[in-house]
Amino acid sequence: SMFMGGLVTPAIVLGKNLGLFEALAEVASEAAPADAKTVADKAGCKERYVREWLAVLSCSGFIEVTPEEKFWLTEEAKHEFSGLNNLLVAEMGYIPAMLKNFYDLEDAFKKEGRHGLKYSQFTEFYKTMDETTKAAHDTHLVPDWFPLIGMGDKLAAGGLKALDVGCGSGYHALKMASSYPKCEIHGADISEIAIRQAKESLAQQGLTNATFHVADAAKMPSEWTATFDFITIFDACHDQTRPDLSLAEIYRMLKPGGVFAMHEAKGSSSVYTDKTTRGPFSAGPYAISLFHCLPVGSNAPDALCLGLMWGEQRARQLIKDAGFKDEHVQV
Repeated sequence: SMFMGGLVTPAIVLGKNLGLFEALAEVASEAAPADAKTVADKAGCKERYVREWLAVLSCSGFIEVTPEEKFWLTEEAKHEFSGLNNLLVAEMGYIPAMLKNFYDLEDAFKKEGRHGLKYSQFTEFYKTMDETTKAAHDTHLVPDWFPLIGMGDKLAAGGLKALDVGCGSGYHALKMASSYPKCEIHGADISEIAIRQAKESLAQQGLTNATFHVADAAKMPSEWTATFDFITIFDACHDQTRPDLSLAEIYRMLKPGGVFAMHEAKGSSSVYTDKTTRGPFSAGPYAISLFHCLPVGSNAPDALCLGLMWGEQRARQLIKDAGFKDEHVQV
């Protein structure tokens, strides 16, 4: 079943990327199923490829098929495969995006091989990450997460200067800027491509209280010392080759009494504990770490090589080493 799942999952991702599920839902129903040509024409794809795709998904039970080889989706399947209704389906996009670099990763394993992989090798990965982040965070970030860390009312009141480190294409910074118009929001990322995308989104949204910068998290602008009331880093600390330097820079940039909030995958810093508390599901984040987070966070001779599942204990130690006191750290 693992082998079959490994084969079917990329087919599901193809269907999402090419709009095949939407095309099938639009042209077919249980009362009037459609042939491969009808689906292909609707999606703007070649019939022969679409027929093979329909065969994979119908044989694996995701799409219905008739004896005449016509196809349709149940109402449940329409819901699961459309938009961001199913986060797991969205996350399937990670698999082909990560395996694209399979043989370079194989080389990185070898003692005399490369240190790791470059961020630029994972363009499609970050596109999927944007989609899944939006699906996971959009509902809860402002009404739940910021109040949970004691920042909801403060941000709403305004007058704060905030920075999102490793902001990527700007989702979290733009969400803060639109939700808290009385605050000044900054986003910084080492990727020029990501910052360009963030600036484009900023222009589209017409916000005037956000600014984006190309900057290395391990060496931020010297003039930012004691500048920010609130600094965030979402799922990006473990991807740094030198997260210790990044955390030290965050400590330097915070105003006295400022708040730093870091969002990371829940881990214990023990494989045994992760396995015994989460069972087989614990393998998922370790696999994502193996194929992406660890190699990009290892791509330097002096890298700390954390990986996605570095966990609470290691995080606490690095935060403390950056200058934060025990009494200031909450998980």
